[in-house]
Amino acid sequence: MSSGLDERFATMLEIARGAGSIAHGYFARRGELAIEEKGVQDLVSVADREAEAFIRERIARRFPDDGFFGEEGGEKAARAMWVVDPIDGTTNFLRGLPHYGVSIAFVRDGITEMGAVFAPELGELYAARRGQGATLNGQPLRVTTTRRFAAALIGLGYSKKTPPDAYLETIRALFARDALYRLLGSAALMICQVAAGRVDAFFEAKLSAWDALAGLLIVREAGGRTVPSAEDEHGWRTGPVLASNVALAPELCALLAKTQPGFAWPGAASTASGGTK
Repeated sequence: MSSGLDERFATMLEIARGAGSIAHGYFARRGELAIEEKGVQDLVSVADREAEAFIRERIARRFPDDGFFGEEGGEKAARAMWVVDPIDGTTNFLRGLPHYGVSIAFVRDGITEMGAVFAPELGELYAARRGQGATLNGQPLRVTTTRRFAAALIGLGYSKKTPPDAYLETIRALFARDALYRLLGSAALMICQVAAGRVDAFFEAKLSAWDALAGLLIVREAGGRTVPSAEDEHGWRTGPVLASNVALAPELCALLAKTQPGFAWPGAASTASGGTK
């Protein structure tokens, strides 16, 4: 199915840019958009729906037997699945902040084969295929080699759907180790910052597959480690997400095990499969 994957990868990059163009058009006139609130800290607009409809239609036209799992439009199950968040970082988008992106992953038999995250306002297209490395606008990516918390910059994500105490305890633990943290407002983009070497790691206590799968593959292909690992992603729909460089992963997992009670970290300290060396 190599030729099929080649065609799907080309399509993925094309539709990521196309959906990003739709989002960018609405971004310029975001004040006119009607906004719905799906839940706590969970907004959706016509821009989200139109971008996802565009992606869904293009995939259905070219690969009618493929399944689809999107944030706005439900799930059509199949052996080969596209997992899509049309605008990750909707609050940023609606507030006029440029840190939002289109996230698309292609999963076959539970294995993430390829992923793309496009940030239209930044002009950045992150992409990866399993076993073939990760790129930003066509240039190879590698995670950092930072080993000490005192030299580390850690990305964090937070949702009001999760209790704040553990999140605050994680921040306190990072500060106690002289680490710094950043909160970007788009998990998909922040995961990609790990791959790009702009931050050393990223953690969020609860994310959905459409937020994370594309970025997690990109991190692994840039030489990083992730939770869930490649082996643990089969059937994964929601849960804690960690993306890290290799050097910090063991200590960071130990820290999170103390500050995030009840969370397990399977495969966190082992090299993720599918990444390039």
